Amino acid sequence: MKGNPAPAARAGALRHVLRWPVAAALLGCGVLHLPADVAHLPSRTPAAFLPLLATVLCLGLGALLAVRDTAGAWRAGAAAAVAVVTLHVIAGAAGFDPLEGAVSASLAWAGATAVLSAAAAAVLAGLALVNRSPQARAGADG
Repeated sequence: MKGNPAPAARAGALRHVLRWPVAAALLGCGVLHLPADVAHLPSRTPAAFLPLLATVLCLGLGALLAVRDTAGAWRAGAAAAVAVVTLHVIAGAAGFDPLEGAVSASLAWAGATAVLSAAAAAVLAGLALVNRSPQARAGADG
C-alpha cells in the first residue's frame, strides 16, 4: 500500500496559493520605499540608504518568489519582510522616518501600509515554510 499523498499535495497547494500574495506584498512594500530622487542619495546620511536597501530587497525577492517556488526563496522573502518591519520599528523608536525621501513620503498611509504588507508577507511565508511536505523538508529544494 502506498502512503496517503493528500498531505503532500495539500502542502504544495498551500505554497502555490500563498506564492502570489506574498510576492505582491513584497513588491508593494518595495515600491513604497522607492527613493524619489536617486541622484541626491550620495549627499545624504547613511541611514538614508536603508529605504533603498528595503526597496532592492523587497523588489528583488518578490520577483524571485514570483519566478521560483523554492524554500530558499520563501526563507529569503520572509527574512526581507521581517527586516522591513524591524526597520520601521527601530526607525519609530529612533525618531526618523524610513520613508523620508521616498515617492510615497507624502502619503499618510504609506508607512502603515508598508509595515502591514511586510508583516503579512512574513506571516504567509512562514506558513508556507511550516506546511511543507515531509519530502520537501528532507530534501534540499533550494
